[in-house]
Amino acid sequence: MLKAAEKLMVKRGNDDFTLTEVAKAGKVSIGSIYLRFDSKDDLIRAVHGRVLAEIGEEQDALMKNISDKAVSLDEFAQLFVDSYAELLKRYSPVLRPIMFRAIYDDSISALGRSSAEKLTEQAETQMLRYSSEFGRPDHNRLVGNAFRMIYYTLARFLGLGSSPEAANQGNWDELKEDLAIMCAAFLRAPAP
Repeated sequence: MLKAAEKLMVKRGNDDFTLTEVAKAGKVSIGSIYLRFDSKDDLIRAVHGRVLAEIGEEQDALMKNISDKAVSLDEFAQLFVDSYAELLKRYSPVLRPIMFRAIYDDSISALGRSSAEKLTEQAETQMLRYSSEFGRPDHNRLVGNAFRMIYYTLARFLGLGSSPEAANQGNWDELKEDLAIMCAAFLRAPAP
């Protein structure tokens, strides 16, 4: 049921489908859906929870891998931007409709915010390992802004939280490379 609902969300780019369509796509009876979920909203929230759990597991592995490999700020920035960008790209087809729903669904919004805060904390903690390379003393501000610049740039490119028509403008590989360079340069930049 969850996979069928997710596939319909990805195919349509929104959650505009019926439970009858989910039942047909998932080869289950409508009654079995109602045994597990009180409404379509509950089913969509369950899809969101499952997707975020998958993303969370991948994020944890991603951060551990980067921690094990990176020995400098430049290496961290390159590994983090590339790995995080590819993770977001893989999940963007399902994240896009979920993020639009989060505008009016407080439950989805809260769960998404909690997941994002966890990754933000992990990434900022990792960046702080290289604080001896930073050019200014306000390290927490610097890593917070560096992470936001990375996320907002990638999210915009992928059309997360914005119009899908705005997505995929430019060269993905060049964007990742330049974003990693900008991140490290920003953190190293001296005070004006």
